[in-house]
Amino acid sequence: MADTHHPSLRQVITQIADQLCDTIDNNFDIHVAVDTPDTEGQKLALLVNFLLENVRRSLADMQSLNEQLEDKVKERTSLLDLILAGSNDGVWIWDIANDELTLSGRWYSMLELPHDANTQSPEFWFQQIHPADRSRFSDAIKRLRKGESEHLNVEYRVKTTHHGYRWMLCRGVCQKDNNQQCSIVAGTQTDISAMRIFDQESGMPNERYLRERVEDALAEEHSLFLVYVTVENIDAILTSSEHPSNAMLYPIIQERLSNVRNLHLVASKLSAITFAVMGFESELAANDVSIEDVCQQLRDNCANTQQTFKDEIRFEVAVGAVASSMLRIEQSQQLINYAWSALRRARQLGQTCIFTESHISQDSRRIQVEQELRRSLMQNALAPDYQAIYSGRTKTLVGFEALARFRHAELGTVSPGEFIPIAEDTGLMRELGYSILDSTIATIQRWQTEALRDHPFYIAVNVSAIQLQDPYFADNVLAKLEGANVSAKRLKLEVTESTLVESFKHAAEQIDKLRQQGVRIALDDFGTGYSSLSYLRSLAIDTLKIDRSFVANLHENKQKSAIIKTVYELATELDLSVVAEGVEEAEELDFLNSIGDMAIQGFLLARPLPADEAIDQLPRGTY
Repeated sequence: MADTHHPSLRQVITQIADQLCDTIDNNFDIHVAVDTPDTEGQKLALLVNFLLENVRRSLADMQSLNEQLEDKVKERTSLLDLILAGSNDGVWIWDIANDELTLSGRWYSMLELPHDANTQSPEFWFQQIHPADRSRFSDAIKRLRKGESEHLNVEYRVKTTHHGYRWMLCRGVCQKDNNQQCSIVAGTQTDISAMRIFDQESGMPNERYLRERVEDALAEEHSLFLVYVTVENIDAILTSSEHPSNAMLYPIIQERLSNVRNLHLVASKLSAITFAVMGFESELAANDVSIEDVCQQLRDNCANTQQTFKDEIRFEVAVGAVASSMLRIEQSQQLINYAWSALRRARQLGQTCIFTESHISQDSRRIQVEQELRRSLMQNALAPDYQAIYSGRTKTLVGFEALARFRHAELGTVSPGEFIPIAEDTGLMRELGYSILDSTIATIQRWQTEALRDHPFYIAVNVSAIQLQDPYFADNVLAKLEGANVSAKRLKLEVTESTLVESFKHAAEQIDKLRQQGVRIALDDFGTGYSSLSYLRSLAIDTLKIDRSFVANLHENKQKSAIIKTVYELATELDLSVVAEGVEEAEELDFLNSIGDMAIQGFLLARPLPADEAIDQLPRGTY
């Protein structure tokens, strides 16, 4: 029986095997059939068909899942492409094993390069980076490959075809192989020039951009020139309803400063009212133009004397210039300092100034004053003088004004007219302002417990534009008062129109915060600018200080006397106190007293003196 059964079963198995051969080509859509009455053979065929059905279902499920995954990948890829397009970033992939770099089209376009190769060597990337930034980039890559950092995050400059260098932020991650070695590095490159080298308010290149361009040009031994321009009448233009903010004017100014014959000039914004124009001397020679010609055309453009520009605004400007070929320049800072010096002279003289060798010797004292002023600030060696302020009618002491003074063993007494402009030009105004403020608060603390403990006095301090632009200025002042246990009402801060025009919004915020806590605010030199009345409406102030130019000989000048009467009446209506500055003659005092009850400051009643002398010189009965 066994011999007759087994062959039949083998025949069944052979039949099934022959039919299963079709599955070699992944064809599982078959049905096994056997021609046998044998029950075991039929069971085997049934079992194989059952397995085939399960395989078909599994394959169908896998195909469905695969299609879903492919759809997901397509969707995610599409989203990633959308995100990258929206971010405007360049993408890069560095295959370290093959030393091959793949760059996206956007990566090339960021550098203004043609996309003429799908892959590059890493050296190609390295050569696009500014020489001064290459070591920083190389070190960041090394740290990532060694596992010392998990992410690549490095900033550098890259060369562009037409516009010098632009700042980039490069970010990336490392993929490791089975041996935990970095095999692929991939990431993005973001153009951050707008944050690093462009002014956020105007969109113009900023001072950092200018400095970098000067450094690069000198490093490449190009002769260049700088023209610095200050727009003197921005304050007046801003009072026009058509141009309520500086931001409206900047595109107009940029256009005026960039259009000089066939020259390729770059205009940068240095401050709210000061701008720089940079160009190359080779273009001057090619167009038969002198630096004097450039300065004159810039003045004409700003004034629109030829009616070249559609906008009819006329900017009154001061212009100072310097050319590197005319001087021995070793560092970019030298050329920039000379440009500032030329501008300063232009503003003083009221005419264009081209910086030459002869100006360098004239600047030697200025440099010495700057060095010694910086040293004195570091050593807290400056102490202000204090000028008493009295009630004009009762001669009662009202308060004092703290006046910056610089006394030096070698330089002697340096006048404020000399060292304050130097502090402004060299970035020392913030330190100088806080030095005077700290000394004043210490003086108030001493006087309120000693000589003037029973008298309600205040001390006024001048505040610079750079201080009011500090978002923490008010907090710092209030913290200093609290730390010295000095009442806020004993401090009065004086601001001028020139201080406010630098950044009115920030200044107003700081002033309002201080006044809410009791610090008094005075508008100094009232009437000398264009926007005095508008500031009365928009600033929280307590006092108007009438400028000395209106006080001098006012008893002999009907126009001056009429102005002061009007100012006094206006202040009275607004519940503001008035201080008249620069009173030096008895006739001036008598005339002021005839107008109204105001405070008097001037040499007639008191001269500025060091703290102890100022107290000693107070007349008896005035406090």
